[in-house]
Amino acid sequence: MSTPSKLTTVSILSLSVVSGVTTVITGIIPQLSHQFPNVTPTLIEWVVTSANLSALLTLLLNPRLTQRFGSRQVVISGLLLGAIAGVIPLVLTNFALLMLSRIILGFGIGLFSPHAIGLIAHTYQGDLRARLLGYQTGLSALGNAVLLVLAGWLVVISWRAVFLLYLLLGAVALLAIPALPATKDAEPVAHQAASLPASRWVLLALTFVTYLLIWGVQLKLPTLFTERHFGNASVMNLTLAAMNLGGLVAGFTFGRLHHHLHRYTLMLGYAGAAVSVLILWRTQQPLLGIVAAIFFNFIYSYTGPYLVFTSQANLTGNQIDTMSSRITIATIISAFFAPLVWNGLGQLGGATLTTNVLGWIAGSLSLLTLLTGLWAWQTSKGHLTHVKS
Repeated sequence: MSTPSKLTTVSILSLSVVSGVTTVITGIIPQLSHQFPNVTPTLIEWVVTSANLSALLTLLLNPRLTQRFGSRQVVISGLLLGAIAGVIPLVLTNFALLMLSRIILGFGIGLFSPHAIGLIAHTYQGDLRARLLGYQTGLSALGNAVLLVLAGWLVVISWRAVFLLYLLLGAVALLAIPALPATKDAEPVAHQAASLPASRWVLLALTFVTYLLIWGVQLKLPTLFTERHFGNASVMNLTLAAMNLGGLVAGFTFGRLHHHLHRYTLMLGYAGAAVSVLILWRTQQPLLGIVAAIFFNFIYSYTGPYLVFTSQANLTGNQIDTMSSRITIATIISAFFAPLVWNGLGQLGGATLTTNVLGWIAGSLSLLTLLTGLWAWQTSKGHLTHVKS
């Protein structure tokens, strides 16, 4: 196999840079609420998360589409569809059409995002493949952080200007047209989902709850910043960018931390997140609120890798594939349910909706800390069977 060109490598890695484009509008939630005052907070927040859910459809269809048309055609189609749907809100004034454009954006993302890893596996071998897979993880977090910084600059011009960032998908498509390898997957083998042990369904439920909580915090932060005058939309986007970099640091240090703490790693993630959200719930100090938000994303980012790592331990090949698919579905549908769950619970309490939501999240994280701490202690004493990871 000949060595791919540098342009091909850049083109493949660029897919990771734009893989998190759905969240770049998180910081303009208050502006959307002001623009559409008759729309409920749940629907406003679904503008951010709806693309994640619609992406699930094309994610599930992706293997068949790739087998029929080839990864190059599927990736380019997804990028172009995402670019067009993503930039359309620049001129839309109808909320229903805005929501529709976000759903179509998700279809495009579901077409190209799986190939950020798949093309590396198909195109490279040995140490180079391993190195590029490492780059892929880092570039995903770094790319999202950079996009949020750019959103922070563009929102100074207008909240609509943030949607210009979706033109980057078109730029990546233009790069992909001459550079991506024209490959097709082998004929799909009939595959039946493997059955999973009961303990893994518990981990799947915990994964859903874990991501439901992080979505609750991220979706409410922009409104919190507005209500408590922590900063304008530009400051909010820069904070979201710093939160992503905190997650990147956690990802790089997870292996070493898990080596020392083992099953207590999960408890640490929930405990640190609970403290951070309690600070956000109470503080009126902008700097403390910003630091708490960044620390939240850093410490909470230890929970995801732990759940994935533990859930796949001691499984067969088919079971690993099934578990990976279930985890992906759990994380995606959590984005859909988050606005519904938290805005419903936010009605219960004596403060503003945002403050009430943070109170519920802090309480949930505190409960998870106690439960996972008890579980870790009991397994360390041999009272429970622990999945060796």
